[in-house]
Amino acid sequence: MSVAQPRLSFAKRVVNNRWFLRFAGLLVILALWEYMFSGGRINPIFSAPPSAVVQTVPDVLADELYFPALLSTLKLFSMGFGIAAVLGILMGLLLARVRLLDAGLTPYLNALYASPLPAIIPILTAVLGYTFQTKLLIVVLLAIFPILINVHQGARSVDGTLLEVARSLRVSESRLWMDVIIPSSLPFLIVGLRLGAARGMIGTAVAELYTSPDGLGYLILRYGFRFDMDAMLVVVLTFTGISLLLSWSTGLLERRVRRWRVTTA
Repeated sequence: MSVAQPRLSFAKRVVNNRWFLRFAGLLVILALWEYMFSGGRINPIFSAPPSAVVQTVPDVLADELYFPALLSTLKLFSMGFGIAAVLGILMGLLLARVRLLDAGLTPYLNALYASPLPAIIPILTAVLGYTFQTKLLIVVLLAIFPILINVHQGARSVDGTLLEVARSLRVSESRLWMDVIIPSSLPFLIVGLRLGAARGMIGTAVAELYTSPDGLGYLILRYGFRFDMDAMLVVVLTFTGISLLLSWSTGLLERRVRRWRVTTA
């Protein structure tokens, strides 16, 4: 066996390793970011290189406003996403089972999902004021539609053969839901939760930027008005980290549901 063959095999394994590719991609992004925003190539008033951002992390963490703002953001997101998940699941299942509601409301719900919902924030603040309830409503509005629509599609895509068998066995409506409809809708539900979490985090940031002086969104404005780009990017990366954690956790749940379906099939 030639020396070149083991080397080629090792290189192929490295290239096919997704974690290596993700790490390499991150290094490339950071290198380009550092190159563009250091050495005076771009005015530092608009951004900062990664090296400066890393050096600023201890200062931001030492800011007495940072952790209260983080807790405020997590509270707003958790409440808004929780409400959106419960309402989205219930409404999606209801629309899938009640034909009149499905025909009358689904086109409008799809239209709302596609519309730029952050554009209605001035209307909401004009009607409800700059309150916590307004922020909560913004998060719910952005997070609910992916959940609702995916659950609706999942409940409608249940295998017709399973429904016919259940009806022929005179299965009760509650057993039909628990044993057929909900298990068949789980993959769609997980995808909806994943998309809803991402949109809910966007809604949280937008709500805090435009409606009240608290949370991480307020810190972004605060540092931005002071042209402290290093600190502002630390807060922005905090939002990014939370979003990545949510994506990872829902992705893990999705893989477990997929394995469960394969095992029980």
